[in-house]
Amino acid sequence: MKKSTIKQSIFTTENDLSKTQNTKEVIDNMVKALNDHRIDDIGEFFSNQFNWFGNYGCGTKKGLKEFQDNWQKPFQEAFSDKVCIDEARLFEGEWGAAFGRQEAVHTGNFMGVSPTNKKIKIRYMDFWQTKDNKIVNNWVMVDFPDVLKQLGVDVYNGHGWENFDINQKTNNCFTDENEIEKFIYEITEEIWENKQVENIRKYYGLDVIVRSPSITTYDCDKVVQATYKTLDQFPDRELIGEDVISCGKINGTYLSSHRILSTGTHLGDGFYGKATGKKIIYRVIADCLVVNNIIVEEWIIRDEASILIQLGFNVRNFVEQKINDGSFSKTDIEFTKNAFVQKYILNDCQNEYALKYKDYFTKLINKNTLSLKDYYDRAAQLYWIGGELIYTREKILEKWNTFLSCFEILKYEISSSISLSQNRMKPRSALRWRLVCKHNSNGCFGIATNKEIEIYGIAHAEFGKYGIVREFILIDEISIWKQILI
Repeated sequence: MKKSTIKQSIFTTENDLSKTQNTKEVIDNMVKALNDHRIDDIGEFFSNQFNWFGNYGCGTKKGLKEFQDNWQKPFQEAFSDKVCIDEARLFEGEWGAAFGRQEAVHTGNFMGVSPTNKKIKIRYMDFWQTKDNKIVNNWVMVDFPDVLKQLGVDVYNGHGWENFDINQKTNNCFTDENEIEKFIYEITEEIWENKQVENIRKYYGLDVIVRSPSITTYDCDKVVQATYKTLDQFPDRELIGEDVISCGKINGTYLSSHRILSTGTHLGDGFYGKATGKKIIYRVIADCLVVNNIIVEEWIIRDEASILIQLGFNVRNFVEQKINDGSFSKTDIEFTKNAFVQKYILNDCQNEYALKYKDYFTKLINKNTLSLKDYYDRAAQLYWIGGELIYTREKILEKWNTFLSCFEILKYEISSSISLSQNRMKPRSALRWRLVCKHNSNGCFGIATNKEIEIYGIAHAEFGKYGIVREFILIDEISIWKQILI
């Protein structure tokens, strides 16, 4: 039986070779018009039934109007000062082809990336078909992944086959917790210490989800913008890594919980009001879900109470001020209800310390009777919100009772629980949790309002021979007061 063959060169089986010079003139004049940034009258070179076939990310345009509205104009808005440079043009009959580049400046939004004012090169290939001295069809390949790479976004998340060219594997995921710890510390230093803010795009996914008790964002560009805003207020900010508790590996997936001491001088106006010139230090914990060496989701809590106290504010008064001037509104407290938490409990990390810490914390939150000596070292230390340090297990329980006495617990859930044991280091456990509760009692959060509120927290615990020796609790007190006062 004779094997069938695929018919080749279907479009060029009928090609009037006498039209070569006409085709060349049409294409040459069209490219010249594009370099002169003509859009509205570009139709003189195209048939009314013109079709434009682009690669993924570019689309398909039926007719001249779609080509102008859905390709030329958005392209013009994203990139200014464009110059088209065809490095080669070939013509045969009614067909023309070219490859080359456009040189342009990124001055508008492009694929979710805000203007960077970077000068870039846009590589392309064009194939044109003409009839009656008009372009009727245009097949295009535009290298948008390369454009995005120039703007700091790697759409392949480090797995492009260019890695073969430099003898790197494409599946070079982290192999152990030591590598993820090094990764977290190094990118923190690179972005904050060395002020390489745009490098966030190297390590965070394009659609990274960043969750805090006040807001959730779904765009790497938002992470970059927020970082610049923080640096505007605290230009000398430093991030001192205290610990990274990590867990993995499941198909290249890790969960890390990074505790940081953040320092800086309040030298710029912004969220905290006019610059005070005060030097502050406070804690942050950021949980990161890392997939194939890229951060795809992050949960972050700052000790906002500590920041405000050091800047001379009362937390409640600060929130009331923000409500009065319209900075905080009712829509603001809808923030991330039921969204701050995603359950990435990696079961292979559930060692005895994770299980013990979950058990203790669950009993604590639910106000069960606790035998403190079963959980805490006698000389335990608690690093509480507002920068407060509490000693001894009895005082720790007293602090928790004061906090929880303001609320009726309606729902409690653990979002993630991981533990890490390393040589020469104490076993550690990280816990991310969520409370739904009713503000039903007078206390440290004022007169009871009976409002239903949500509280999010992240906790780190270090274990010694006789139980927990150090514990770190982070809760965003601003978010609690917003829900109570609005």
